[in-house]
Amino acid sequence: MFDFSFNELLLLSILIIIFIGPKELPGVLRSIHRFFSNLWMYSKEIRTSIESLANDVDIENYDEIKSIKNELDNISNETKGPNKEI
Repeated sequence: MFDFSFNELLLLSILIIIFIGPKELPGVLRSIHRFFSNLWMYSKEIRTSIESLANDVDIENYDEIKSIKNELDNISNETKGPNKEI
């Protein structure tokens, strides 16, 4: 996914330590971790909400489709009689 070499990661680590400082680094890393874990949790919640809505819509459409199918089957059975004139 990301194409970072060891040298680039080392340079990034050094720059983070220089700009943030070793005292504040654990707090910053905890904040970043908290942010991404909340982001993951919210995305999972949204995904499950969308899936449940999709299932609700499918169930509603399924009932409609089933009733239409039954009506079409009834019409088809009425017209398939042996001596029916159209």
